[in-house]
Amino acid sequence: MMYIPRGLTICGNRILISQSSNCIINYQLDGKFISKVGKFGKGNLEFDYPCGITIDAFNGDVYICDCHNNRIQILSEYLHYKSQFGKDILYKPLDIKLNRDNIFILDKSNPCLHIFNKYLVLQKNIISRGEGEQVIFPCFFFLDNSDTILIPDIGSNSIQIFNSKYECIHKIFTPKPSGITVDDKDRIIVVSFARGNCLQIF
Repeated sequence: MMYIPRGLTICGNRILISQSSNCIINYQLDGKFISKVGKFGKGNLEFDYPCGITIDAFNGDVYICDCHNNRIQILSEYLHYKSQFGKDILYKPLDIKLNRDNIFILDKSNPCLHIFNKYLVLQKNIISRGEGEQVIFPCFFFLDNSDTILIPDIGSNSIQIFNSKYECIHKIFTPKPSGITVDDKDRIIVVSFARGNCLQIF
Protein backbone atom coordinates (compact mmCIF):
# COMPACT_ATOMS: atom_id res chain seq x y z
CA MET A 1 0.00 0.00 0.00
CA MET A 2 1.28 3.45 -0.89
CA TYR A 3 1.46 6.32 1.60
CA ILE A 4 1.80 9.83 0.16
CA PRO A 5 3.77 8.92 -3.00
CA ARG A 6 6.21 11.63 -4.13
CA GLY A 7 8.21 10.40 -7.09
CA LEU A 8 7.50 7.95 -9.90
CA THR A 9 9.46 6.51 -12.79
CA ILE A 10 8.76 3.82 -15.38
CA CYS A 11 11.30 1.74 -17.30
CA GLY A 12 10.40 -1.39 -19.24
CA ASN A 13 7.84 -3.29 -17.19
CA ARG A 14 8.74 -1.68 -13.88
CA ILE A 15 7.21 1.18 -11.91
CA LEU A 16 9.21 2.63 -9.02
CA ILE A 17 7.61 4.97 -6.49
CA SER A 18 9.20 6.95 -3.65
CA GLN A 19 6.91 7.75 -0.76
CA SER A 20 6.61 9.54 2.57
CA SER A 21 7.25 6.41 4.65
CA ASN A 22 10.88 6.74 3.49
CA CYS A 23 10.85 3.71 1.23
CA ILE A 24 10.96 2.79 -2.45
CA ILE A 25 8.29 0.46 -3.85
CA ASN A 26 8.76 -1.65 -6.98
CA TYR A 27 5.69 -2.68 -9.02
CA GLN A 28 5.07 -4.40 -12.31
CA LEU A 29 3.15 -2.39 -14.92
CA ASP A 30 0.03 -4.41 -14.16
CA GLY A 31 0.20 -3.17 -10.56
CA LYS A 32 1.60 -6.36 -9.03
CA PHE A 33 3.83 -5.65 -6.02
CA ILE A 34 7.42 -6.84 -6.42
CA SER A 35 9.46 -5.46 -3.53
CA LYS A 36 10.03 -2.60 -1.11
CA VAL A 37 13.23 -1.20 0.40
CA GLY A 38 14.18 1.61 2.76
CA LYS A 39 13.44 3.15 6.12
CA PHE A 40 14.06 6.45 7.89
CA GLY A 41 17.68 7.29 8.60
CA LYS A 42 21.01 8.51 7.23
CA GLY A 43 22.71 5.23 6.32
CA ASN A 44 22.74 3.18 3.15
CA LEU A 45 19.21 2.34 1.97
CA GLU A 46 17.86 4.79 4.56
CA PHE A 47 16.02 7.94 3.52
CA ASP A 48 14.72 11.23 4.82
CA TYR A 49 12.09 12.57 2.40
CA PRO A 50 12.85 10.62 -0.79
CA CYS A 51 11.30 12.37 -3.79
CA GLY A 52 12.63 12.48 -7.38
CA ILE A 53 13.49 9.06 -8.77
CA THR A 54 14.69 7.79 -12.15
CA ILE A 55 16.09 4.66 -13.80
CA ASP A 56 19.18 4.46 -16.00
CA ALA A 57 17.82 2.79 -19.14
CA PHE A 58 21.28 1.43 -20.02
CA ASN A 59 22.03 -0.58 -16.88
CA GLY A 60 18.87 -0.48 -14.75
CA ASP A 61 20.43 1.49 -11.89
CA VAL A 62 17.99 3.53 -9.81
CA TYR A 63 18.81 7.12 -8.78
CA ILE A 64 16.88 8.59 -5.83
CA CYS A 65 16.82 12.15 -4.46
CA ASP A 66 17.29 11.64 -0.71
CA CYS A 67 16.18 15.20 -0.10
CA HIS A 68 16.79 15.93 3.58
CA ASN A 69 19.98 13.87 3.64
CA ASN A 70 21.32 16.13 0.84
CA ARG A 71 22.42 13.30 -1.43
CA ILE A 72 21.56 10.98 -4.29
CA GLN A 73 21.48 7.26 -3.56
CA ILE A 74 22.16 4.82 -6.40
CA LEU A 75 20.62 1.34 -6.21
CA SER A 76 20.94 -1.62 -8.55
CA GLU A 77 17.99 -2.75 -10.66
CA TYR A 78 17.23 -5.19 -7.80
CA LEU A 79 17.20 -2.24 -5.34
CA HIS A 80 20.47 -3.21 -3.67
CA TYR A 81 22.61 -0.30 -2.47
CA LYS A 82 25.50 0.63 -4.81
CA SER A 83 26.73 4.13 -3.99
CA GLN A 84 25.81 7.74 -3.24
CA PHE A 85 27.02 11.21 -4.19
CA GLY A 86 26.36 14.92 -3.80
CA LYS A 87 26.77 15.23 -0.04
CA ASP A 88 29.01 18.31 -0.24
CA ILE A 89 27.24 19.88 -3.24
CA LEU A 90 23.51 19.23 -3.00
CA TYR A 91 21.15 20.87 -0.54
CA LYS A 92 17.62 19.44 -0.63
CA PRO A 93 17.63 17.74 -4.07
CA LEU A 94 14.07 17.41 -5.37
CA ASP A 95 14.13 15.95 -8.86
CA ILE A 96 16.52 14.01 -11.08
CA LYS A 97 16.74 13.03 -14.76
CA LEU A 98 19.33 11.22 -16.89
CA ASN A 99 20.41 11.22 -20.50
CA ARG A 100 23.16 9.21 -22.20
CA ASP A 101 25.98 11.31 -20.79
CA ASN A 102 24.78 13.35 -17.84
CA ILE A 103 22.79 13.43 -14.61
CA PHE A 104 20.55 16.46 -14.00
CA ILE A 105 19.55 17.30 -10.42
CA LEU A 106 17.24 20.08 -9.28
CA ASP A 107 18.18 21.55 -5.89
CA LYS A 108 15.54 23.21 -3.72
CA SER A 109 17.19 25.38 -1.08
CA ASN A 110 19.73 26.97 -3.43
CA PRO A 111 17.60 26.85 -6.58
CA CYS A 112 19.94 25.36 -9.14
CA LEU A 113 20.04 22.65 -11.78
CA HIS A 114 23.29 20.72 -11.28
CA ILE A 115 24.69 18.75 -14.20
CA PHE A 116 27.00 15.82 -13.40
CA ASN A 117 28.65 13.44 -15.83
CA LYS A 118 28.25 9.67 -15.45
CA TYR A 119 31.48 9.64 -13.42
CA LEU A 120 29.62 11.79 -10.85
CA VAL A 121 31.80 14.84 -11.52
CA LEU A 122 29.97 18.19 -11.46
CA GLN A 123 30.07 19.81 -14.91
CA LYS A 124 27.83 22.86 -14.73
CA ASN A 125 25.10 24.74 -12.83
CA ILE A 126 22.63 26.41 -15.15
CA ILE A 127 20.28 28.34 -12.86
CA SER A 128 20.61 29.96 -9.46
CA ARG A 129 18.89 32.63 -7.44
CA GLY A 130 20.17 36.10 -8.31
CA GLU A 131 22.34 35.06 -11.26
CA GLY A 132 21.20 35.32 -14.86
CA GLU A 133 17.82 33.73 -15.33
CA GLN A 134 16.39 33.73 -11.83
CA VAL A 135 14.46 30.79 -10.44
CA ILE A 136 12.92 31.17 -7.00
CA PHE A 137 11.02 27.99 -6.13
CA PRO A 138 11.18 25.16 -8.68
CA CYS A 139 9.69 21.79 -7.75
CA PHE A 140 10.24 19.58 -10.80
CA PHE A 141 11.64 19.75 -14.32
CA PHE A 142 11.28 17.99 -17.66
CA LEU A 143 14.08 16.76 -19.93
CA ASP A 144 13.11 15.67 -23.45
CA ASN A 145 14.90 13.41 -25.95
CA SER A 146 16.65 16.38 -27.58
CA ASP A 147 17.96 17.54 -24.16
CA THR A 148 15.65 20.54 -23.98
CA ILE A 149 14.97 21.37 -20.32
CA LEU A 150 11.74 22.91 -19.01
CA ILE A 151 11.65 24.23 -15.44
CA PRO A 152 8.37 25.41 -13.91
CA ASP A 153 8.90 27.94 -11.12
CA ILE A 154 6.14 28.64 -8.61
CA GLY A 155 8.04 31.60 -7.15
CA SER A 156 8.43 33.60 -10.38
CA ASN A 157 5.19 32.35 -12.02
CA SER A 158 7.05 31.19 -15.09
CA ILE A 159 8.38 28.24 -17.07
CA GLN A 160 11.95 28.57 -18.29
CA ILE A 161 13.03 26.62 -21.37
CA PHE A 162 16.72 25.79 -21.96
CA ASN A 163 18.22 24.31 -25.12
CA SER A 164 20.79 21.50 -25.26
CA LYS A 165 23.58 24.07 -24.76
CA TYR A 166 21.87 25.08 -21.49
CA GLU A 167 20.92 28.53 -22.80
CA CYS A 168 17.59 29.99 -21.74
CA ILE A 169 15.72 30.40 -25.03
CA HIS A 170 12.19 31.12 -23.88
CA LYS A 171 10.11 31.95 -20.83
CA ILE A 172 6.37 31.36 -20.42
CA PHE A 173 4.62 33.37 -17.73
CA THR A 174 1.79 31.48 -16.02
CA PRO A 175 0.57 31.49 -12.39
CA LYS A 176 2.04 28.94 -9.95
CA PRO A 177 3.26 26.18 -12.32
CA SER A 178 4.44 23.01 -10.58
CA GLY A 179 4.41 19.68 -12.45
CA ILE A 180 5.26 19.61 -16.15
CA THR A 181 5.54 17.25 -19.12
CA VAL A 182 5.50 17.38 -22.93
CA ASP A 183 3.27 15.14 -25.07
CA ASP A 184 4.02 13.49 -28.42
CA LYS A 185 2.75 16.59 -30.26
CA ASP A 186 5.27 18.81 -28.40
CA ARG A 187 2.55 20.47 -26.35
CA ILE A 188 3.65 21.61 -22.90
CA ILE A 189 1.29 20.33 -20.20
CA VAL A 190 1.49 22.07 -16.84
CA VAL A 191 -0.19 21.51 -13.49
CA SER A 192 -0.90 24.85 -11.79
CA PHE A 193 -1.71 25.66 -8.16
CA ALA A 194 -3.53 28.78 -9.34
CA ARG A 195 -6.92 29.20 -10.99
CA GLY A 196 -8.55 26.41 -9.04
CA ASN A 197 -5.68 23.92 -9.39
CA CYS A 198 -5.92 23.59 -13.16
CA LEU A 199 -4.17 21.77 -15.99
CA GLN A 200 -2.80 24.08 -18.70
CA ILE A 201 -1.70 23.17 -22.23
CA PHE A 202 0.63 25.38 -24.31
